[in-house]
Amino acid sequence: MIKRHFINVASMGFGAEITATTPIQLKKALGGDAYTLMGMVKAMKLTPYTGRLLVPGQDAIEGNILFGAVGNNHFAGGGFDIAPNAKLDDGLLDFTAIMHSPGFSPADLARELKDPMNPKNRFVFYRQLKQFTIEADQKLHCNLDGEPVSKKKLKFSILPRHLRVAY
Repeated sequence: MIKRHFINVASMGFGAEITATTPIQLKKALGGDAYTLMGMVKAMKLTPYTGRLLVPGQDAIEGNILFGAVGNNHFAGGGFDIAPNAKLDDGLLDFTAIMHSPGFSPADLARELKDPMNPKNRFVFYRQLKQFTIEADQKLHCNLDGEPVSKKKLKFSILPRHLRVAY
């Protein structure tokens, strides 16, 4: 098994797929707009990734994910607050997922994003975990601090106090 480390955020699903599949020639021709164009094309045939979240000592959680992010910090690229309760030194990884289930609506998603920790949420899933595994039924695109990977099984764990940072 190949181990890969990330410091800030690992994103998966729709956004990571766009980053990984945008042709280099398109990026050279359009710059950052290439991702917008690719996103619009992919959104027309958007299908969620099916799979399960495995947390040691808990029952598997089955679901359909559109987007997911694992963070040790609040912000992902572009300043998006993907992990509102994340702390660099709490020994936990924050996992946020946008789930697709019957009755999915952008209005409900927007409401749930305002309170991601609410256990009654149907479309926003947010947990703080020491370790977990995501098993997908098909290869899941993942972007580890800008490095793309595509796998059916992604294991995440934190290495507490592993990196010394001066600020």
